[in-house]
Amino acid sequence: MLRGALLHARVRPPCFLFPKRLLLSASCKHLPRHQLYHHQQPMNTTTAMDMQLPDLDDRRYALLTLANGLQCLVVSDPLADKAAAAMDVHVGHLSDPAAAAGLAHFCEHLLFMGSAGFPGENEYAQFLAAHGGASNAFTGADHTNFYFDVKADFLAGALARFAQFFVAPLFAASCTDRELRAVDSEHKKNIQVDAWRIYQLQKDLARADHPFCKFGTGNLDTLKHAPEKEGIDVRDVLLDFHAKYYSANIMKMVVIGKESIEQLSEWVIKETSAIKNSNIEVPSFPGHPLGKEQLLQQISVKPVKDTRSLQITFPLPDLTNQYLCKPSHYISHLIGHESEGSILALLKKKGWAQDLSAGASSGAVNFSFFKISVGLTEEGSKYWEDIVVMIFQYIEMLKAAGVQEWIYDECKILSELRFRFEEKRNPASFASRVAGDLHDYPSKHILNGPSVMFEMNKKQIEDVLSLLRVDNFRLTLVSPDFDSSNWAKAQWYGTEYLHAPISNSLKAALSAVSSEKSSPLFHLPLKNEFVPANFSIRKTSATTQKRPDIALETDTIRLWHKKDDTFWVPKAKAVFTLKSPLAYVTPTACVLTRLYTDCLTDALNEFSYYAHVAGLDYYMSNSTEGIELSISGYNDKVAHLLHRIIQVSKTLQVDPKRFVAIKEELGRSYKNWSMEQPYQHASFFSSFITQERLWTSDEKLAVLEDLTAQDVMTFYPQLLGRLHIEGFVFGNVEVEDAVKLGLLFQNELGSKPLPSQLHNQVVRTHVFPSGKHLVHIRQVTNPNQVNSALEHLIQIGDVSNAQLRVRTMLFAQIAKEPCFNVLRTQEQLGYIVASGIRKQTGMISFRVLVQSERGPKYIEDRAELFLESLRTTILEMPEAEFQKNIDAVVFNLLEKDKNLSQEAHRLWNHISNRYYDFDQDEQDATMVSKVTIPDLIEFYDEFISPRSRTRRILSIHLHSSKSKSEECEVIARVLNTVAAAVVDGGEGEDGDGGKSDEGLSAGDRVVVEAAGVADLKAGMLLSKSPVPLF
Repeated sequence: MLRGALLHARVRPPCFLFPKRLLLSASCKHLPRHQLYHHQQPMNTTTAMDMQLPDLDDRRYALLTLANGLQCLVVSDPLADKAAAAMDVHVGHLSDPAAAAGLAHFCEHLLFMGSAGFPGENEYAQFLAAHGGASNAFTGADHTNFYFDVKADFLAGALARFAQFFVAPLFAASCTDRELRAVDSEHKKNIQVDAWRIYQLQKDLARADHPFCKFGTGNLDTLKHAPEKEGIDVRDVLLDFHAKYYSANIMKMVVIGKESIEQLSEWVIKETSAIKNSNIEVPSFPGHPLGKEQLLQQISVKPVKDTRSLQITFPLPDLTNQYLCKPSHYISHLIGHESEGSILALLKKKGWAQDLSAGASSGAVNFSFFKISVGLTEEGSKYWEDIVVMIFQYIEMLKAAGVQEWIYDECKILSELRFRFEEKRNPASFASRVAGDLHDYPSKHILNGPSVMFEMNKKQIEDVLSLLRVDNFRLTLVSPDFDSSNWAKAQWYGTEYLHAPISNSLKAALSAVSSEKSSPLFHLPLKNEFVPANFSIRKTSATTQKRPDIALETDTIRLWHKKDDTFWVPKAKAVFTLKSPLAYVTPTACVLTRLYTDCLTDALNEFSYYAHVAGLDYYMSNSTEGIELSISGYNDKVAHLLHRIIQVSKTLQVDPKRFVAIKEELGRSYKNWSMEQPYQHASFFSSFITQERLWTSDEKLAVLEDLTAQDVMTFYPQLLGRLHIEGFVFGNVEVEDAVKLGLLFQNELGSKPLPSQLHNQVVRTHVFPSGKHLVHIRQVTNPNQVNSALEHLIQIGDVSNAQLRVRTMLFAQIAKEPCFNVLRTQEQLGYIVASGIRKQTGMISFRVLVQSERGPKYIEDRAELFLESLRTTILEMPEAEFQKNIDAVVFNLLEKDKNLSQEAHRLWNHISNRYYDFDQDEQDATMVSKVTIPDLIEFYDEFISPRSRTRRILSIHLHSSKSKSEECEVIARVLNTVAAAVVDGGEGEDGDGGKSDEGLSAGDRVVVEAAGVADLKAGMLLSKSPVPLF
């Protein structure tokens, strides 16, 4: 995949926008030298390191430099149950030849299609899938990154296959056309995504003589049709590109395994020493993409979605060598602050903005950017010039105030704390990130270099601030309100835009900013009261506790608690569901509940932002059951934050001006849902039909318009009036302190108890009629979307039935890799192809999800043929291979939690689904080990086979207006007359629920369009509610 056009998420400093990689944070810990290196062959060297590590990092590290110049960080973790490796090649799409835009991306795709040592094009994927692993890759501006993970016992085999892609890839001619189409499909997936459209447009309008302006994704035109017209064989160009740039001396590798440093090093040397070293220089890109002609220019953009924003982009040099100070971190911390006295706080008070992000955005070697992005309201889009002026007023205030040592020190302390208490993460993501970081940081700072603010350098900060000038920026303004009838259209995405100098009025206003006194509306943030001070951890020697206990139970609250006994970090996770039937009873109640939580979050923001900066976050969301509140971070101030949330939640006064902006933002999100990807719509409508109650965005948008701030004020006391609260407190929290958190709700919120029969009431699942194939048809709502989509959902049975559950898991494991290989790699249906399990209340299902330029009926036919082939796959599977799949399921069930958050998430899932089956994974692992091939064939014949006359299946057809009509048409016996289908669907036609060898007929298919959904749902049975196991 191509990485580059990331959405401007709400980034909160000291992290910076568009980081080169994910960030860590700091502490100093020096391992004994013998843990950090060992000696190898004379031609391969190791580096003695005093690498700084998190406090709890008990792994051993060695940095190898092979004779061919490849550098590899080897990580030994004896407790690891999953191993991983990554290779980062310091070349990306900025090095694409002019004749083949997207070549680096295409190389990333084709590289994995077989090697001299393992010529099968699916050999690597099959090996990983059989051993609980997976792989991925991405192409950036000047990096291409490949990574995988696998069950720890099978690292050697996976590493041998992985390394061969860099030693002797085949780049088979037979695969070339298919992978070109995969690249093209990936591009078409992104064509209607505003982030990609705007990102490429900003590249298009950079200096024409700078490689930043290249089209990095590529498509069939750039990689096939255009080269062919010029008599160019793109495979030959690819081979030249690979020979030139895939050199060991600009590659960095990370390998993580449970073996010793010595053993891992031996494997690395054995497998990668043959990678060619051409002794090339890392590609660099002198000059900046934003030259004089690009500055003081405005790019106006008409978006696909209803979205309004402005972005100010400043050209910066490459700041990587200033990592000790990280000047941009300091600046983004202040510009992106959200407390009282900040840019965003003032814009919110005026009703002009909803969010703001700021930070350095990496470009490539030799250049970067600093970007300030503001999400505008409709009112704010009228005053965008004033907003630009206000941003520069704040920047001038920062310059006048000078660099504040106490602010830098506060950021430095927090960055050190984040790194000091950094937990282990998914090994593949760790390997991928660190492989890229090896290019930029010395051995001492490989892990903390990207994130820790080591030492203040006042001049470096002032130098970067001095570049944030009124004559040194480019402006991008996005609004659906523009009249774009006479605008240009961008080449690659068709983005409508206008490129012109900024207005004279804005120039005049900005020229006055530097001569004005600092605005009294802005000031620096206060000292942060949420900086944690207590890091004490009470360790115990007791046996690890596998399940939480009920620490508090009253008529209003049930609180679960588990003291962390594995990770030993001063952190906690507290999750609470405030259950009220009123929250989701109608679309109006649903929207009022959402407006309440949005207004509450907004009212808390200036206070809670300090907590966020200090590593303590909260998140509030709505569900079919009520409101879910989660708090995570350092445990020291959890009670303080929760107390404030509860106090404001029961005394909230909705600000009328803020309500207008909040309501507008919510309406925009409902409206924009129609422009999401077809596969997302397919998944939603699958839930819409199967779920007992689910309101659509259209239904919610219809009631939103008439709601007022007073409606929210009237509603929320009723919402909170009667509740049942279920919570879970986990981490470095003693039971008595957890109980105090629970009592905060009971004593301060003052809710009356919900009737006990409603405590475990959940939204249940509709059970499809036996032997019927339901087809729900929807038109893709975006008229410019070229892709259609299919979700093929096969219901199996009660999710609490362990035998059905483990057989479904095993079948899904066996089907996963061939589904991708057949439907995507071989048949090239589309970039998005997936299969797997779907769990709902009272039901477990198997699904296939595909997004494609082909019509949904065509996709369904191919999916059915694939499912039909799986019987032979299972029946002819060697026992050894069958056992590998069982082992993979067992491994996935029993895989260790890597950090406190993963364990908290797993345990909360068992609580929130109301089954409380904390031992389920262990029991399933035992049971799945006993499944035989005949067992699975019996399961397949009854539940999965297209020939089964008891199969229960729903196909969601999302068809694009651009699809061929013959690939969309579905023939049905009953059209929108679903009552008969439900009535006679309990058994097969012979009355015994048996199977037919004749396959599906038109009589089995019931087509349900939008108007027939209510009747269909009314006629179907519902699944059982959860039965608690305690």
